[in-house]
Amino acid sequence: MPHHRTLAPPAQRGADAPVVHQEMRRHYDALYDQLLNGRPARDARPVLDVGSGDGLALRAIVQGTPLQGVAVDAASSGSWLGPAEWAMVQADAQRLPFADARFRSALMVDVFEWLRHPAATLREVARVTDGPILIVQTDWEGLWFQVDQAEIGRDLVRAFNKGAPEGLRGLIRSSAESAGLDVAKLSSVSIETDELELGSLAWDVLESIRRYLVIESAQVRARRFDDWRSELQSAADEKQFRMLIRRVIALVEAGDG
Repeated sequence: MPHHRTLAPPAQRGADAPVVHQEMRRHYDALYDQLLNGRPARDARPVLDVGSGDGLALRAIVQGTPLQGVAVDAASSGSWLGPAEWAMVQADAQRLPFADARFRSALMVDVFEWLRHPAATLREVARVTDGPILIVQTDWEGLWFQVDQAEIGRDLVRAFNKGAPEGLRGLIRSSAESAGLDVAKLSSVSIETDELELGSLAWDVLESIRRYLVIESAQVRARRFDDWRSELQSAADEKQFRMLIRRVIALVEAGDG
């Protein structure tokens, strides 16, 4: 199975609510605003969330808001950590078990790169959605760490990003247009941090990279990865560390035809 890269908040750390990285709070608030697209919350619901996984990303976006809806994923999430009031349905996104125009909005976060047939999936999501579809996809090609001996780090990041789509903005646009949808807004956002400590965004991204490269795919020896992380930590201790991640955000709507 492919490694599912995600910027969703990590699992709970002994608290009642999932961790939301400080660097991501403003981003999640902006996604909520874009999902509303100028409407009152009552006019944007019910919402369909496609590819919810365990629901943590959804929860980070809608927590404390009146948005409600249905979360869909092809696989069982096991333990649901998303909003308690949302229904969870296991279904294929190309064959959604809903009537036409059942939802007023749809959300797809870090799902696009795993779609086998993106245009067909978007066409089906549009069938059941009488309103905008917000697509949010991390552009893993833009993942960047500041490090003195950059070549080692670049190799590791490349291995982690293998299989991520190239030309993400163009791919989203062409897939939406093939599905008969209009791209109302298409933008990129950069999320930067200079913190590398337990619980920080950079820490958890590195943990995800290590888990995949060392444990899941066994491409890299643990010592090699840990040496690189130590180098990054030394840079952070000297206030010379920085990590940057880019996300592509597209708001698409039904076309005139």
